[in-house]
Amino acid sequence: MGELEIDIFIPTSFTSNLPSLIQRTLSIASIARAAAIFGVDTIYIYPDPLERDPTARKQIIKILRYLNTAPYLRKYLFSLDRDLEHVGLAPPLRTPLHKEKVPIKDLDLPDYREGVVLRSVMDKSVVDVGLDKEVLVNKKFHRGKHVLVKITKVSSKYLHGEVVDRGETPIYPGYKVVNVKVKLPEFLRKYDGKIIFTSRKGESIEKLSSKIKEVLSRGRVGLVFGGPRYGVFEILEYYNSSPYDYSDIVVNVVPNQNVATIRVEEAVIITLSIFNYLKIGVVK
Repeated sequence: MGELEIDIFIPTSFTSNLPSLIQRTLSIASIARAAAIFGVDTIYIYPDPLERDPTARKQIIKILRYLNTAPYLRKYLFSLDRDLEHVGLAPPLRTPLHKEKVPIKDLDLPDYREGVVLRSVMDKSVVDVGLDKEVLVNKKFHRGKHVLVKITKVSSKYLHGEVVDRGETPIYPGYKVVNVKVKLPEFLRKYDGKIIFTSRKGESIEKLSSKIKEVLSRGRVGLVFGGPRYGVFEILEYYNSSPYDYSDIVVNVVPNQNVATIRVEEAVIITLSIFNYLKIGVVK
């Protein structure tokens, strides 16, 4: 993985214009797919003060997390839930950690896998990683904890390994989902990275491409998207604020659009595609 980390900010009103659970599920799945394809680090779900819907917020977060979880772990981490009724229609992410079951003899060590702690004994824990043998790690964790395991050794009874952080993996570990509980301006002020807003009212991507390339060479970038009814200008205006109070880059990625509005999931895919192209040759 390169040094550049890209985060995306999505409002809680993202699915507010979609009447059915199937439509909402597929739209959320589109965000998940885009994030996985382009290696997004974190998806922040921030509160839209103009359309408050706590049910939608929970639904978005739940579906994003479900889709990002390795299929063999979902039985442990998710119970039967109406919000997840249609997730089977969503295309699988198939990220590097969504691994299929293989014979133990075919493991290429070290192997990184998601796991769930089944039990702990003394200072050790036993972890299910979706294989015929469980992994023994030399640290005590509570039962049901979702962990990332580096498998280093095979023995007669167990696999052996260690629990590692996301940043310690040589492969893309999938996105994180963060429920932002503070007002957007407060969160933007605390964000540790360069912020870029997307808006139909922004400058064209053609004019800003050089400036964006420069930003992409610095480390962490947060892309802020508006909602289906209210964009970033309207949302921040509620707080007597403006995107330009937090960034000098407000970009229109489709300056000649031929539709009345671009859906949020479409804006995410378009923006990440363009940024992926611009960062080629920037991130080593």
